[in-house]
Amino acid sequence: MPDNKAMQTNLCKTLVTYKKALSLFLLTSSLIVTNVYAQTASQVKDNPSNASKNTLSAEQILHTSLVLTALQLDFYNERCRGISVAKNFNKVNRLYITKYSLTANNYIKLYINPDVRKEKAQHETAFKKNLNAIGGCSNAKKQGWIKALNEQFNKKYDQAELSAWFPEEN
Repeated sequence: MPDNKAMQTNLCKTLVTYKKALSLFLLTSSLIVTNVYAQTASQVKDNPSNASKNTLSAEQILHTSLVLTALQLDFYNERCRGISVAKNFNKVNRLYITKYSLTANNYIKLYINPDVRKEKAQHETAFKKNLNAIGGCSNAKKQGWIKALNEQFNKKYDQAELSAWFPEEN
């Protein structure tokens, strides 16, 4: 029969690992949004006349975060579950087409990075680095990382459905 003290020690170690992984995930998510801010700030610095056009509203931040979270979930599904269909990105795409007559790829092109493929590749690389840092697919699932990502996606999706934001004409 295992010693209670040993079981408590193992539980504490597991909780610490979980907290570190969750912190890493939240840091990564915030870095994505910070990256979008930095790109916008550098565009404004390079061309101050575009300042009003390049400033992100809270609604745009929500939509940007939704698109990038959908990509992360799909990267997980492809890497860890062998599902190559971009289910979450397609769900966002359907919302954007229905609500804004704009595809999710065009959203990325207009509001995040004109080079959509490069942007997706960068996020996929960052995702894989984070996944490796927490110990792979099985640890991501054990630690609740993917569950938290799913909850975050669903929350953002629901907010985006209710959003009053509409893409500006260029």
